[in-house]
Amino acid sequence: MPWESKPHAEIGRAPHLRHLERLVAGLRAGRGGAVAVTGEPGAGKTALLARLMERVPETTTVLATSGVESEAALPYAALGDLLRPLLTRRPTPPAPPPLPALPPLPPPQARALGAALALEDGPGFTPYALCMGVLNVLVGAARSRPVLVVVDDADAIDQPSATALLFAARRISDEPVAMVLAARSPIDGLSELPLTAPALARLTRRELQVARAVAGGLSNPEAATALRLSRKTVETHLSGAYRKLGVRSRTELVRYLIEADISRFVR
Repeated sequence: MPWESKPHAEIGRAPHLRHLERLVAGLRAGRGGAVAVTGEPGAGKTALLARLMERVPETTTVLATSGVESEAALPYAALGDLLRPLLTRRPTPPAPPPLPALPPLPPPQARALGAALALEDGPGFTPYALCMGVLNVLVGAARSRPVLVVVDDADAIDQPSATALLFAARRISDEPVAMVLAARSPIDGLSELPLTAPALARLTRRELQVARAVAGGLSNPEAATALRLSRKTVETHLSGAYRKLGVRSRTELVRYLIEADISRFVR
């Protein structure tokens, strides 16, 4: 699903991306798990999740949703967004890759899921039946191919959905199912992958442009010409970038950008 993120929010996130990719790679060996990506707004959580989903093999089923504060009081809204593609199985053109076949659920779990997600009428259900149903849907889908569940703004999803997902998250370590949840604060019971706002995120757009140009080998006058700025403006932005990044020379600037894994942005 499309998520908005800051243009350079993924800068410096290569180690975090590799950590998540190792989690996904373990699915091929039947190892699952769950991790909470935590950080303040602007730290790059959304961009990191989007980047991860871009790199997931096509042989992996990806189920994704994002918390919406206005729906936080609507029970099972987030769960419905995640699981409905598996449960309703209605292909839309152009045809997506076929979804994995699901084994039948025990009747109490099937009824609980159907009622919770408004897929069928039914009497009341126990929360445990619903939680077991969610777990077995994910594990059942993973029998055909690995499953990756991605939830952005997990702290904004409705509580019943959160309860069911965390119930499943604690029970998938020996299944080819992985969960990555992004939230502002740690999530009880999940390993944490904390993000702090990178120094580059504090640069203005112009400061980043000037830093990239200079690190790419342009002199101040050449950078001014390329960016259609005055030399004084280039010097001002470069000084600001030096100060915010804690570097004192072009050599240190280049080293910083390489270590921050944005060498591919340097022109």
